[in-house]
Amino acid sequence: MATIKLNSYYPHLTERITMEVSDEIAVTLSIGGRCCDSYKRRKREHDECSLDGTPGFEANVTRPPLTPEEIMEQAEEQDALYLALDQLPPVQARRIYAHYILGKSKTDISKAENVSENAIRDSISRGMETMKNILKNFR
Repeated sequence: MATIKLNSYYPHLTERITMEVSDEIAVTLSIGGRCCDSYKRRKREHDECSLDGTPGFEANVTRPPLTPEEIMEQAEEQDALYLALDQLPPVQARRIYAHYILGKSKTDISKAENVSENAIRDSISRGMETMKNILKNFR
């Protein structure tokens, strides 16, 4: 039996955990670790960069990062939208939130609330018009 440190294989673990495993498993993990290290070393030596490596990585490479001012503007806009949403009647706010924030279709919302799809469309349309007026007065 061999003792391994799980942190070596699972870097996201926050506490130090050791475990006894069979010799075959220890050898397999060791070979896998060496292959991974070798692959990373080859990538570094040959300046390889895979755009498929991390989800969203392409966006970080192709677009410059946001400036602190842009981050603050986005936060202020989001706060203004939520304040406007809070000023709507609860039914309109719930339907707009479900459609635009949660991404539910108007058909799904109508089935969940047991009302016609036209009622949902009208409610969302009126709510969006009200929000537009609220945000116009906000600025």
